[in-house]
Amino acid sequence: MAISKKKELKNQEEVQSLEELTTTDETTTEPEQLIYIGPSIRKNGVGIRTNNVFIGGHPSYYKVLYDEYPLFKLLFVPVDQLQESLKQIKQTGTALNTALMSLKGV
Repeated sequence: MAISKKKELKNQEEVQSLEELTTTDETTTEPEQLIYIGPSIRKNGVGIRTNNVFIGGHPSYYKVLYDEYPLFKLLFVPVDQLQESLKQIKQTGTALNTALMSLKGV
């Protein structure tokens, strides 16, 4: 009797592991949406405005600005974290505030 219960348990575990392997994840990964919360900039033939939204991560055509201003990339924040980021950018000493201050006068 104990042997048949062990076999039954083992079969259930195998079925369960097979189901986990064959089930597809119904949540599709959406491309990352970023919003730029820094100042509007026009430099070296490249321009960006405050509140521009980008789908798919950091845009590669801003490489010139990434190279010249290393903290520039920090000002692209996920759209779902916009409210928290706007609070942090106003608070002195935070990473976002420091990034914003590094772009003053650009």
